This record gives sequence, structure tokens and C-alpha cells, in this order.
Amino acid sequence: MTKVQALLEELDHLNSDELELVLSEIMRKIDRRKRILSILDDYVGKGKGVWGMDAQEYVNRLREKDRFLR
Repeated sequence: MTKVQALLEELDHLNSDELELVLSEIMRKIDRRKRILSILDDYVGKGKGVWGMDAQEYVNRLREKDRFLR
């Protein structure tokens, strides 16, 4: 039995007030995730061009420098 199946089975045993509470909590969590994703979407791509090179190449060069300093 999957987690979802187990949850659905448990929901069958709840009364109306408990179901409303569960629904309210689920909606609150969904809204929170949507807000977080919306905020993160505003920042996607903001650092483009900051280093004048590909970000991975920049990280690779830093790692190379660090390796030689040891």
C-alpha cells in the first residue's frame, strides 16, 4: 500500500470537522508552496552575465585554484 493509499483510507475514518481541518491544512501548504515558487521565479536568471563566463566554468576555475593552494 502506498502512502497516498494509506492516507486516503485514513480519511474515510474522519468526521466532517476533521476533514475540514485536513483540507484547510492542505490548502495552506499548497498556497505556501505557490508563493515560494513565485518568489523564486522572480530571481531565476538574475545572475546571468555576472562573471562574464559560464557559471560552471567559473566554479571549475575556483576549484582548480583551491587545489593548487593546498
